[in-house]
Amino acid sequence: MESEETILTHAGYPNPHRTAFSSADVGACQLQASGSKVAETKSLEEEEELQKSLTSRAAKAADAAVSARKDAADTVLSEQVLWRQAFISERQKAEDELAQEERDPEQDEAPDDGEALQRLLDSIVPCYDTYTVSIAQSADRQRVDGSSERWTAVKGQQLTLKPFEEDDCLLLVSNALFTPESDREGSHCLLKRDGQSISSTFSGYSRQRTWSHHVCLPWLDQPMKCAEFEYQVMANAGRQGCHVVIGDKKERRQFFGLTLPACQVAWVQDDEVLGLPPGPWRDVNGMHEVIATLPGEKVLVLCTMHYVANWSSELNRGRFTLVRDDTGLDGLADRGLQSVRSLGPNQARTLVMATVDEPPAGPHLYRVRAALTTGDESGVSATLQNERQLALVRLPGHLVTGPMQATHPIEVTEGSWTEIPGMSLTCSLRRPRDRILLVYHVDCSPLSHFYEAHFTIFRRKEASSAPAQNLGFSEDYGLDMVFSDYGASSEYPAALLVDTPGSLGAWTYYVAARVANLGTSRENPPVVVGYSGSISAVLLTR
Repeated sequence: MESEETILTHAGYPNPHRTAFSSADVGACQLQASGSKVAETKSLEEEEELQKSLTSRAAKAADAAVSARKDAADTVLSEQVLWRQAFISERQKAEDELAQEERDPEQDEAPDDGEALQRLLDSIVPCYDTYTVSIAQSADRQRVDGSSERWTAVKGQQLTLKPFEEDDCLLLVSNALFTPESDREGSHCLLKRDGQSISSTFSGYSRQRTWSHHVCLPWLDQPMKCAEFEYQVMANAGRQGCHVVIGDKKERRQFFGLTLPACQVAWVQDDEVLGLPPGPWRDVNGMHEVIATLPGEKVLVLCTMHYVANWSSELNRGRFTLVRDDTGLDGLADRGLQSVRSLGPNQARTLVMATVDEPPAGPHLYRVRAALTTGDESGVSATLQNERQLALVRLPGHLVTGPMQATHPIEVTEGSWTEIPGMSLTCSLRRPRDRILLVYHVDCSPLSHFYEAHFTIFRRKEASSAPAQNLGFSEDYGLDMVFSDYGASSEYPAALLVDTPGSLGAWTYYVAARVANLGTSRENPPVVVGYSGSISAVLLTR
């Protein structure tokens, strides 16, 4: 028997996300979800009894597998994932045995994996070619008061949406720039549907006035009703007597809603309180989902997690990533898709991870993983609490350009914008009114304790002499800032935004970064970017 090839990270270590299960076991998830493979000639009563028997057999086998492995030293998966994979593996074996018994006696050979995969692919509904997106934008300056209970509706951040079908999903994303009016001030926002909160709270913490921070609030909603719903982004400034300004220099903020058919979406949501101690990568219980893709399709993977960092040191980092089967979506550098820091305890935030994946055809298990790296400080931990969400969206490959990955890391030292190698793409509109959904993420590794790095996306038209346009909030700020003086923040910029170029032709988008001088030295404190990162464009045509 041939030995399995070992996949190494750039650092030369074994793949930390590899499991002890084969892809066939993962494929059984979707086969189970698609229903039993027993003959359709059986009566409903016989079918129900058969399903109960298969489920009981698989559950017993899964319990035994978990008991046998939970004390093993090399176990890196949570008991929940171990149980589920063992369950679906045993369930698949039982169904295969039953199917073998019911086959024509002349057909002695069992169907191979290719035939099983083809049956699964034949049962998948293809992706739609057109998508409806609604956008609200505003550049009005708005001052928001602080209060522990009072929330203020953000101007230009309201949408009225009606799903086409009862089970349609709505992807809602808000992007806004918050600027505190005093030192050590926090700003918070959340999403309401018809007056009821449906998302976790997205927060930013500044230790100095006038230092703005970008808040990207993505959330997937499935109202399960074909009616009009009013979605509104709400904000407050935390403590009584504090104030925060949205769009202080009239920076444009955006709120959009994208309607998605339920057949293209798989998502999971949880609010169990979980502790994260220091250590290597581990699964986040409950945060895993299965989706099956057709050839050529791509998957938008979106995760939001509300957490509290219980530390006060620049040496500590909470790291989070997304894994498809055994493959980390952050690449071989193994740095994760998000890194969070905190200079004070009990500062609750919501982190965002967003990327587009290119999986092969078939069923795939996506998981959220986390790790906590520390310096010399003891008693460090993080707590996951309140709502967190993992959403998977199938997209037709012919409408998606990318993902275009960062090709190699570079050191950013200039105050002018520097393009990140590899993170560039070109796409064309079908109609002048078409829109482009941009999804990007990139890592950022400061080389000193004091740093200020900015990130943005530029758009330019091919075969045109016009200068590239900065799609950020301003020419200097860009779309996001990684800053050492934030009280608590995410260090890997990630966001989704919708762009409307307005005319036919080929358009190029690229990610760029720059650094600023904080006055601590003559030189700009440098950062290294490009170990991981990607940009993708989805054509939203009607």
